[in-house]
This record gives sequence, structure tokens and C-alpha cells, in this order.
Amino acid sequence: MRQGGLLVGLVALACALAPGASRAEPPLSPSEPLPSPGKHIATDDDASAVSVNPANLAFVPEPEVRWTWTYTGEYADLPVRGHAFDVASPLWFFGTGLRVELHNPPFGAPPPFSRNYQWVRWGVAGRVDRWLGVGAGFGWSLSDSPRLDDQFGLTLGFTLRPSQYVSWSGLLRDANAPTSRDDETASYRSWETGLALRPLAGKRDVEIGLEGRFYDQLGEGSLRATLGVDVPYVGRFRSDVRLLELDFSDPEVVATAGLDVNFGPMQVSGGALFGNGIGLDDSGFYVGAAFRKYREPGIPFGKRVARIDINDTPGDRGHVNLLRRLWRLATNDEVEGVLLVLKDDPAYSYAHAEELGDAIRTLRARGKKVACHLEDEGGKALFVCSQADRIAVNPGGGLRFSGLSSRYFYFGKTLELLGVQADFVRIGPHKGAAEQLTLDGATDVARADKQDLVDDANEVVLHDIGGGRKMPLSQLRAVVDKGPYLAKEAREAGLVDALVYPDELGAFMDEVMGGSATIMKSLPVTEAPKRWGRDDKIALVYLAGDMVDGESQYIPILNIRLAGSKTVGGALKAARDDSTVKAVVFRVETGGGSSLAADVILRELQLTAKKKPVVVSMGSAAASGGYYASVAAPTLFANRTTVTGSIGIYFGKVDTSGLLSKLGVASEGVTSAPRADAESLFRPFTDDERVVLADKVKQLYDLFVGRVAEGRKMTPAQVDAVARGRVWSGRQAKDKGLVDRVGGLREALEEARRAADIADDAQIIELPEEDDSLLGFLLDLVGLHVQAGAAVGAFVPPAMLEVARALAPYLVYDSTVPLARVEVFEEAGFPSSLRARGARDDEGAIDGAEEVE
Repeated sequence: MRQGGLLVGLVALACALAPGASRAEPPLSPSEPLPSPGKHIATDDDASAVSVNPANLAFVPEPEVRWTWTYTGEYADLPVRGHAFDVASPLWFFGTGLRVELHNPPFGAPPPFSRNYQWVRWGVAGRVDRWLGVGAGFGWSLSDSPRLDDQFGLTLGFTLRPSQYVSWSGLLRDANAPTSRDDETASYRSWETGLALRPLAGKRDVEIGLEGRFYDQLGEGSLRATLGVDVPYVGRFRSDVRLLELDFSDPEVVATAGLDVNFGPMQVSGGALFGNGIGLDDSGFYVGAAFRKYREPGIPFGKRVARIDINDTPGDRGHVNLLRRLWRLATNDEVEGVLLVLKDDPAYSYAHAEELGDAIRTLRARGKKVACHLEDEGGKALFVCSQADRIAVNPGGGLRFSGLSSRYFYFGKTLELLGVQADFVRIGPHKGAAEQLTLDGATDVARADKQDLVDDANEVVLHDIGGGRKMPLSQLRAVVDKGPYLAKEAREAGLVDALVYPDELGAFMDEVMGGSATIMKSLPVTEAPKRWGRDDKIALVYLAGDMVDGESQYIPILNIRLAGSKTVGGALKAARDDSTVKAVVFRVETGGGSSLAADVILRELQLTAKKKPVVVSMGSAAASGGYYASVAAPTLFANRTTVTGSIGIYFGKVDTSGLLSKLGVASEGVTSAPRADAESLFRPFTDDERVVLADKVKQLYDLFVGRVAEGRKMTPAQVDAVARGRVWSGRQAKDKGLVDRVGGLREALEEARRAADIADDAQIIELPEEDDSLLGFLLDLVGLHVQAGAAVGAFVPPAMLEVARALAPYLVYDSTVPLARVEVFEEAGFPSSLRARGARDDEGAIDGAEEVE
């Protein structure tokens, strides 16, 4: 159907251009660019677009430089001989390029083409996503001949790509009909339009097109057809045929046929010119070369091993970036192995480590060998790398793993010594977050909950390590109990395979691969886009950090990110309203926060789920308010060690009147009603206020339970039985009906693609865009990249930094805000609910195997 429609359109175009009578000779303009053989005005997305159609500069994927030489014999009529030099680069959603043409007309060219002349052309374009480009080109001529010198031409164009199958362009070339220095010789204004089709599933493998051109000052036109076909393992065959005038009884034709040979960022082109429209010398040739920061299909690189260095523990988005790199390597036929060089923990939680382990298993399932090199790492590195083929460790390093642990801070005694009284109301004995300010230790119920969570995660960790290392569980338990290990001890215990210095990695990988291995720290270039137009997309929307009302914020000194309801809700709305987004994956990385923020985000998720498929992917934590905001989605995924649940509310304040009294400060309030200052920090709650507060908290708790019951298709009683603040692991939550499936981000994306019926290579966009604070920017500017509190690590002891992070939530939230939030804890394997270690991802945290989707 699409091909038939294109044919009808092209026939109609030809009929519209056909005049009643044709000229004896085709029009020749001094402003006519040197040819770009085989390039179509609707499809040329490289640097030659400066002259072909400046609107396409908006689609140039990466910077490039290009040279083309076209040659005909001396007795040719057409002045198409000379050298063209192009350079172009994208700039955000703009693109720009410069072209210099050195025209060397043949002896047989008619006047005024009797002398050499040059053109300098500049183009600029902007685009709307990847489906519309609008551009302008400006050109200046230079020559010793007055008839060819001092022309200024203006060209305007557009390219519309409504789908991956079709591209349509329009062009007004030389809109001002430029005149030379002699004030007599002019270039002819022309109107051009072209339609191109990619009939094979919208891919670039085969591309056909037709162009029409009409000179309105002359009443004359021409037609041109193009063909492009990818040649496997070589490059691209290009051909075009141009009918110089619409005289079908005695046509004058110029044609080209040639080949682009691609190898990595380099392209070499060559081909022939032929046809009776050239003149007595009815043939010629062209050659060219280009160097780009991207590559098109062509000669494959040799098999190689991709090396990825993890220099700092990645944060939430950095973790996803790492996963996507590994997934792309799994589908890259030129990669036969992957080497992970760990200089820090590869993940800040065991849930993230689960997803990395899954990515390694995916690589191995695709036939790739995977190896890890450790320096002095902990349990999460072992958890991840146990899924690899081989593990090596620096002989001077070790393996700091002897089980899982978590630590919680309690400030009740501290506040008592200061004269500060914490007064909170909560629902259920399991909601332990308020205990941190009221007690000097956990209650028996809270302590049992925490032990259960650690034990459950420990089972998952030992299961995967034992399976990967092929070690019976009883043996592994005994080995872990004797940790931590120096490098040699770790090898003797069977936890690693080899002791390898960094300079010996080449030999180590030769052994892993069973022969000589070529290690490349980064893949040389990105891939050229495979499709046009309005690609189907998946929006990956993050809810990461403590949940607050309003806009998201970032606190660089403590490396804390706050997720604002307005920011996250706005991202969901943007994904909902974007017609190119076919599905949404809601990535939750939070222990909760403001209950109002949770309800605002929940509403936006509900509205989005009514319009398109929504899948929740729970990362390290999706607890309390984070779980609240998630339940509107039809499908919830959680990793086995995700911290989730914690369905509960607490509310209260701290009374600082005792502290002020110790400081000699008196405070006296005047009110118009008994409860006007109930939320004041300078007096305690009255008994009456405490009763009213308990009722309010109960109402908020019932609302929370009701939201969960509605989303999970459960009764309120069923929800209450697993709620009351109880924290669950991901696999426990599956058993309790709180999530649908156990799995990570990969599985969630697969479900989203299935639900939306879109391709596996559909583009993924990440929302909301990160907006770091001015302070963070200034710290970067002076070289202080904030990574896990590194900016203050030199001044504050690590233990005190953890205490500061634990107290931070109570400085963030207003005393009037009811909280749906899980307890904060310092961990050796679990996520803090507020702290996203490495929350602001340093660009240097992960190095190597760069690819752009």
C-alpha cells in the first residue's frame, strides 16, 4: 500500500511539473552546487546536506568532515567538475555546516562557465524531535569573472518524516534569484520537492526516491530518481538518474552509480557519471572520503573484548546507563567478550547488583565471555561478578565480604540531653521510622523485622554466589563466615580464580577467551540512526530520592537528591501527552517521604495508566510513599532484594522549648483559638491535640490502605494484614500480593514493549531531566565532583557523615507534613531511604564501551 501510494504521488508530481513545451537546452545556473552523487533532498543526513538540503543538517547525528571530487572530460557540457569540502555538526536540536566548492568547468562548458569559480555555503537548521527539520542555506560566489562573482544565494527547505517509512522535503533554492557582479548574469530560482521511501520495515536497508524541480522564471523543470541499498559487510550502493528537461521524446539524462565503503568512522566513496546529458565526453567519475564520529553499516571491526572501568559506584541513573551499555554489548556481533574492571562497588544496593548480575547472564547467554577484575571490593562486587566466567583480583587487594549487615541510628537520648522532646503518632508497631527520634534503640518488633530483612537478602546473595561459583550452599556459608579475605586467601577459598595485576589483564583475557584477545576500552563510534521519523518510544520516568512537595532538589554537600511531586508528576504528564511515547516504565528508587507528594504522583500515574501501558520497576527501594505512588500501575516488578512495603503513616514534631530554656530563651505565644499553635516547635502537644492527631493519622493511613487496595485489587483488610509499617523484600512482597512479578529493569522494559506492541530496539527516553543546583555546578567547575559525599569527605569523618544523612530528612520536611517514609539506615548492602550513594552521577564514574542508542 505504501509503495502504491508513493508511485501515484510521484506520477502526479511529474504531471504537475510537465510544461506545454520544453526548452531546447536545460537551464544552467552559476549557483548550481557540485553534485552529491546518489544523495536525495529528503534523505541526505550527512555534511553534504549544506548544499543538497540545509534542513537535513538538523538530522546529522555526529560531527563529520567530507570531501568529494567530481570529474568529467574537457568536452563535457555540464559544469559539474571540481572539489567540494564539507563540515557539519549537530548542536542540541540544531545543526550547522559549511561547504567550500572549487568549480573547475570543462573546456566544453557554455558561457558563462569559461573560468574557474568558487562557492562558500553555510547552512543552519533546527528540528522538532526526529520528524521535522527546517533550515536555511546561504551562499557566496567568488571568481575573477564578473559573470560568476559576487552572487549571494538564499535557500530555504524543510524535511518532514511522519513515519519511519516516508520522508518528504520541499526546497526553495536561490529564492532571491542572485545576480553576479556584472548585474546581468543571474541564477534561476527553483522550487524542489522530493519523496523517499524505505519499504523494508522502515529500515535503511533499501531506500528509493524521486525529486521534481521547477524553474518558475523559465517555466521549465526536471526529474530525478535515486536508489540506495546497503551492501552487507561493505557499505552502501548509491545511484541516481536525472532527466535534465521534461522532454520524454528525446530525453537528456545524467546518471551516477557508485559505492560507499564504510569502516568505522571512515567512509571512502567512488563511482561513475554517465549519460548523454553530460556532453561529448559522456562519462566521468567521482571519488570522496569522509570522517565521522559515527558509523554506517560496512566492513565489520574484528572481534574484540569491550572493557568497562567502574571507577565510582554509579547512582540510580548511572546504574541504568551501565545496564543499557551491557545490554547493547550483548547484541553486538563484533563483541566477543566483556571485561569489567572494578575500582569501587559496582552497585550501591544488592537490588542493583541483582540487575547487573542479570545483565552478565544475558551477555553469556548471547555467547559472550565475561570476566571481572577486582581491586579491594566487597560483597556486592562478588555478588555481581560471581555470574561471570572468571574473576581476578589484584594480588595486593582482597575481598571484604563476611556477610550482610545494616545499621540504624537512634537520636532519642541525644535529643533528651539537649532538652528536645520528639512527639510522634504512628499506625502499627512496624512503622519504625519515628523511633529514630524517640528511642535510643529498636523495639523488639522493629528489631525482628530488620533481622528478617537481612536474613532474606542473605539467602538471595548466597544463592546467586553459590550458583555462579558452583559451590554448595553449606560450603559457601562456611567460607563467608571466615571472611574477609586477602587476595590469596580469596583464591584459595574459591571465591576468585586468579591473582592479576592491572598490567597483566591482556594475558588474563587471552586465557579467558582461549586465544589472542583485542581489548578496546571504548567502542570507537556510535551507530548511525537506523530509522526515520516519529520513532515509538518508551519513557523511563524516575522517582528517585526522598519525596517532597513541589520541585525536585539536589543537596550536593550530602549528595542527597529530593524527588519533588511537581517535577515527577510533570514528567509523567509529559510522557502521557507525547504521542511518540507508547509505554511508560516508572522506575522507583525511594523510601518515601511526604504523603501528599505520594498522592500527587499517584494521581498522575493513574491518569497515565488510563492512556498507555505503564509498568513499575522497583529498584533499591520502593517503600512507604514510594510504594504508595506505584500502586496505580497494572504491573509491578521488584527485585528479590528490593526494600518495599512499609505501608504506614506517622506524624509529629519536636518540642524545642526545653533546649531554649537551657539556653536562657523564653518563648510565649498568643493565639486566637486553642489549637492555633498546635504545630509549634516551641511547646508540646496537649492531650486533646494528641487525640485529634491520632485520628488524623488514622484517616491518612486508611487512605493509604484504600489506595493500595484499589490498585492491587485487594480488600482493605487484606492490605492491613500486610501493612502497619511492615517492610518486605521484593520476593516477600510477591508472596504477599504487593507486587506482580520478581524481576529487574530488563524484565520491566520487556513487559512494556509487549504491552505496547513495539520493537525491541524502541528508543528509551529518560525523564525528568536532571537539574543540579548552582552549588553542584560550581563544585564541578572547581573540580569537586560530588560522589558519595566526596566534597566533604576530606573534612567530615565518614561515620559522622552517615549521621548527618540520617538526620537530614527531619531538616528537609516541614513539621506540618505527614510522612509516608521508611526508616533511614546505614548499610553494608542495603539502600538508605534518603541517601542515594552516587545519586549525582559523575561522568567519569563509568568509563569505556560507550555507545549511543
